[in-house]
Amino acid sequence: MRLRNGLYVYLWESLTENNCNSYLVDGPVRTLIDPGHLHLLPELERRMAEDGFRLSDVHLAVTTHPHPDHCEALPALQARGSRIAMHEEAEAFLTEFRAQWEAMTGKKVPAFRVDFHLRQGRLQLGSETFRVLETPGHAPGSICLYWEEEKALFSGDVIFFQSVGRVDLPGGNDALLLQSLDRLMELDVELLLPGHGPYLEGRGAVKENFYLVRNHFFGMV
Repeated sequence: MRLRNGLYVYLWESLTENNCNSYLVDGPVRTLIDPGHLHLLPELERRMAEDGFRLSDVHLAVTTHPHPDHCEALPALQARGSRIAMHEEAEAFLTEFRAQWEAMTGKKVPAFRVDFHLRQGRLQLGSETFRVLETPGHAPGSICLYWEEEKALFSGDVIFFQSVGRVDLPGGNDALLLQSLDRLMELDVELLLPGHGPYLEGRGAVKENFYLVRNHFFGMV
């Protein structure tokens, strides 16, 4: 679904199977953020086709963090010619917690080559400028992407509509998640694009959601 010029949103709305939201930035470097589970990739491909895109049209595939419901489909994108990017701690997590992944999913950790690592700072994708923000707490190597021109925040599983990412999985840390949330609250965000659930539009609605979530889950300390 086209949300804005150059931005396509594919929300995962199934109540019976878990997967993440995926986002396509259609610019000089066509970028897919969080491709999701491998076995659900055909559904994403079908929805992208409705907007005139194929998976082979994607130049860069990015994951916000190394959980299966966000990154398992990366090898399939790489096989179609996409470059792959994630934080170096996310890549290390996939190696370190291979046994937990396989016990949790019943599947092997996907094998792929990370083409480059995302680090705190600017990410220039053709004429589009993004800020990479290191936001640990939900998972090691978690990052958010802030699209400066559109004031859009791709928040992964750091913050959702009226909720935050869980911290009871390997590598989760509530103190780090609070620090990450506080850093995100400093941004001028008009469009919140989370890893699960609905997106939020409007500076006031986004700001209110940040304060509601912080107060409910952490208290205003």
